[in-house]
This record gives sequence, C-alpha cells and structure tokens, in this order.
Amino acid sequence: MPDPIEPPPNPPPPPRAFTQGVGTVFQVVGVSLFLVMMFICCGSALISKDKAEAKDLTRIGWHLPGDPVDQPTFSAQRAIAIAVPAGVAIGLALAALGLGLQAENRAAPSGAVVVTTIGLLFWAVQLVFVIVVIKSLALMFVTLVLTLLCGAMLGLSIAAWLEMRRTPPPIGHELLPADYVIPYSHMHQDPPDVRLARELEQRRQRLAVQQKELDLLEAKLKRTLDQKPSPPPPPAAEEQL
Repeated sequence: MPDPIEPPPNPPPPPRAFTQGVGTVFQVVGVSLFLVMMFICCGSALISKDKAEAKDLTRIGWHLPGDPVDQPTFSAQRAIAIAVPAGVAIGLALAALGLGLQAENRAAPSGAVVVTTIGLLFWAVQLVFVIVVIKSLALMFVTLVLTLLCGAMLGLSIAAWLEMRRTPPPIGHELLPADYVIPYSHMHQDPPDVRLARELEQRRQRLAVQQKELDLLEAKLKRTLDQKPSPPPPPAAEEQL
C-alpha cells in the first residue's frame, strides 16, 4: 500500500505579521472615525436655527474658582465643539499610523501608542463630562464606545510595539530601492505610449517569424517540384493507329 502523500508544510508567517494586521485595523478604524466625524460636522448645518443657538449649553459645565454661575470655563457647548474636530484629527492620525504599521516603519508603533493614549484620555474625560454635566444617554453611549475603542486600539498598539522591539526590521526596510520604477497605475507598469511601442515591436517580430516560415515553405515546395520527374510525352498519332 503506497504511503499517503503528505501535504507540503505551510510557510512560516512573516516576522511582523501581527504588526501589519494591526495596521489594517488602524486604517479601517481611522477612516471610519474620520468619515463619521466629518458627517457630524457637515450634517450639523441641517439642524434648526433655534437648536444651534441654544443658550442652555453655554451655561452648564465645569467652573473654575471665580467663574460666574452661568459662565463656566469649560461649557457643554465648548466640549461638543472640541470633540468633533478632535475626532477628525484622531481618525486621520490612526489612518496614517495604519499605513506606517503596514509598511513596518520603526516609529509607527510608538506613534500608535502615543496617539491611542491621547485618544483614550480625551474620550474618557469627555465621558465623565457627559455623565456629570450633560447627562444625555445618546452622548453617553457615543463617548463610551469611543473610549472603549481607543482602549482596544491602545492594547493592539502596545502588542505591535512589543513585537517590533523583539524583531525589528532592518534599517531602511520601508524605503524603495534606488532602481525602483514607479508603476503607471495599479493595472499597468508602463504608460500607454510605451505599451503601444512594445506591442508594435512584438507584432513586427511575429511577422518576421511568419515571413521566414513562408520563405522556408516556398523553398521546400520549389525543391519538391524540381525533383519530381517530368511526365513522358504523349504517343504520336500514327503509332496510335
């Protein structure tokens, strides 16, 4: 009985595969956060004028000693106005760091740890502010999700940072070689005129090959006709009679 054929062993994963996977997660989360915050920023123009000019959000907030009762230093209106552009900036930073992690840039994991720590602290403070001051269930849910998201991203960035320290890439690993040719597009390496010239040259070569084949066939046919014996002449009329 023949021995069963063993499947080929799976190739080992790249040394920094987890870091590259974290980079993909950072890109998805960063772009999604950026789009959501931009939609909130642009969509806020659709609310009513009375709601946009509401004065109650400017009278509640955190006071410093000496602040009037209705003029807090950090009001609810200021907190909301800061949260939206901060979310846009954090989203852009996460997406950019995701590209660096995928390229195995040495500084990307450290930057990811710093940005996610800042994001975690920022949204944690916003969550406390919403719970204590604004007391809105919708805003509580949103800030809680963002806080937990930044906490999870911080854990991933720390794991990627540890992996990068264990197996650091060679210096200049993310740089392109000097002889690297930037492709024209993701589908073609060369521009259209270069591709057309190459196609014309290939056609000329194929035509030259076909012409040689025709010449060989013609010469062979001529040799065959020359070697073939000529037919005997027809008999004379008297001999036939």
